[in-house]
Amino acid sequence: MIQVPALPYLAPVRIGVFIIAWWSVVAVQAQQGLVINEVQAANRTTLTGQGGSTPDWIELYNPDRKPRSLKGMRIRLSDRVHHFEQDLWVPARGHLLLLADGRLSEGPEHLGFRLDRDGGSLLLVDRDGTSILDVFTFGALSTDRSMGRLPDGGSAWSIFHLPSPAQPNRMPVKGPLKGTAPRPVSDRPPGHYPTAPRVQLSAAEGCRLHLTLDATDPRTAPATTDTVFNAVHGTVLRAICRCPGLVESEEHAGTYTIGPTDAAPIAIIAAPKDLWGEERGILVEGLHDNHTRGGTDWERSAMVQLAHGTPMPAGLRVSGSGSRGLAKRSLKLYARDRYGSADSGWVMADGTRCDELMLRADASPHAFLSNLLMEDLVDRAHLELTQQPSQPRMVLVNGKPWGLYRAMPPKDAQWLRQRAGAEAVDVLEGASFNALSGNDDHFRRALDLLERQAPLDSLQIYWEVESLVDLACIDMYTGRADHELNVRCYRPRQAGGRWRWVLFDLDLWTLPDEPTVPRMLSGDVHAAPFLPLLLRHPQLEPLVSARLSSLLATTFHPAVAGVALDSLYLQYRPALEADHDRWRSELNNPAPLESRDRLNTHLRERPMPLLEQMARATGRRLEEFQIDVPSTLEGEVRLNGLPLPEGRHRITWLSGVPATVELIPRPGHVVDQPRGGERMVLSDPGRAGKLRPRFRYAGL
Repeated sequence: MIQVPALPYLAPVRIGVFIIAWWSVVAVQAQQGLVINEVQAANRTTLTGQGGSTPDWIELYNPDRKPRSLKGMRIRLSDRVHHFEQDLWVPARGHLLLLADGRLSEGPEHLGFRLDRDGGSLLLVDRDGTSILDVFTFGALSTDRSMGRLPDGGSAWSIFHLPSPAQPNRMPVKGPLKGTAPRPVSDRPPGHYPTAPRVQLSAAEGCRLHLTLDATDPRTAPATTDTVFNAVHGTVLRAICRCPGLVESEEHAGTYTIGPTDAAPIAIIAAPKDLWGEERGILVEGLHDNHTRGGTDWERSAMVQLAHGTPMPAGLRVSGSGSRGLAKRSLKLYARDRYGSADSGWVMADGTRCDELMLRADASPHAFLSNLLMEDLVDRAHLELTQQPSQPRMVLVNGKPWGLYRAMPPKDAQWLRQRAGAEAVDVLEGASFNALSGNDDHFRRALDLLERQAPLDSLQIYWEVESLVDLACIDMYTGRADHELNVRCYRPRQAGGRWRWVLFDLDLWTLPDEPTVPRMLSGDVHAAPFLPLLLRHPQLEPLVSARLSSLLATTFHPAVAGVALDSLYLQYRPALEADHDRWRSELNNPAPLESRDRLNTHLRERPMPLLEQMARATGRRLEEFQIDVPSTLEGEVRLNGLPLPEGRHRITWLSGVPATVELIPRPGHVVDQPRGGERMVLSDPGRAGKLRPRFRYAGL
């Protein structure tokens, strides 16, 4: 045995003395003691653990005639050390599997670290802390490949295409495999091109190329040395190399998309059996209904190509609840180490980076336009809500059109930490405030204060009250029936961190005259936005009334929201119509134009019924006043901080609720009327009559 200083003092440089080239295994007296026998650092399908997890693993082998206990021993990878504190036995002439998943609480066979798919050196250290029983150095291993000894406990070694956890290592059919074949090379790699490219695909010298152009498995295709093909829109390339003495290469795969550079779709490639196979297919319909399952055991391997980016391996699942039973389903992509995904994940529309990506189906044109319109209006008015930024994209699945989707980050702690600029966040969801991250103690203290009608300044210590008020106004305006389900809020987990609400899933708008306010006031469950509590609070009720009145006169005014809707419709009309045609026979959906008209009807007819409901709920009267807004080239007029479009406005207002009118001149202009300033506070707007603010050019 090799003697070294005690492990706590072993620096990485000192350990490096024992590290040799990855295509070798150091085995000190391998046949005379406990050894590291096989390692897998990128497990995807070889071994499934508790709850559907797919942990990496290390296999130990005991060649002795007596069992060996690991108690007191250590296993080390670089600066990570796991100390075996319990009896864990390796049977005589048998194997023990150690799960490198970091889940120490799940049992003594679980290690406190994970393996690096790029390779490393594992040291098995005896109880004295100085004696190295075995050193096992492994290099970069492809997904679902392992490296181990031949035979068990021997000094020869091989990469295994078919790993054998806790089983004897088997000699590959054509002898030991000492490396992985290089991937095929194409002169025009898969991606987006303005015109159809002519592609040449080649294998390394001495290797054979296997490829398909229709998403089927290239391993069953005949071999060739090189090939040339003309790629068209939707061509799916899958290719591997096979070389003597090497494990077959990883796939060179991707989709060729052709068209304008600003119209690149998202392309997904997955094995057909993983999509439509009766036993494994996540998109199967009918008898098997496989899409109703979930978790990592229902995650499938895929190759994903985002717009103009290069293809990236990732995991694929069906996502969401409302669309899972429909032919067009929402999807979720996972950038995972075991697939060889890029560590950076995906860049979202707001500049954040996430290792998960939602592809929301918006299974009808109405859902798509409703969500996108509210996203636009919230951004336009700078409302105090955090919402998932989305990027509308056409999607291809195995080269076939799959319709219009919105790519967005999951509303989880990873994304919200970046939005909050915090190292950690508490995240709650639903009417029962389930903690997805952290806990709900801080939140419930604020809810208790709200129920006791504590002063506003007390509530503001815990909540961003403006965020809750904006959520209430949007829920009332859209009348979404599932508002108590689609609720999520978060706070930076630090001193002074306050709760802020996330706005999402705004596809179920009500009819214009639906009695939303009475419905929300009659709810038995205290669900955000807590409208019964807000309207009973002497300080919050005027805030809600003023905010709703202001929004209906500005951001939600048909002259503003209608223009935004028409602009979105024109921008996405070709994609909406293509999506409608794609799913026409499977989904009973309205045409895109019909959906636009329905939304326009809501914009025109919703304000007055909603104001009347609020008047009855608050005991206030509805009053009117008029503002003549001059040209926006001269200046801007804001009502309670929200810009009014130019023209004459007859504004319906809840009585007794103050309003503030601000006049903001453009460069070179000054306020001409009213004299006395740029800010007017109307304590009772109904008595203001007609306001005619004016700007005057004063020179630069």
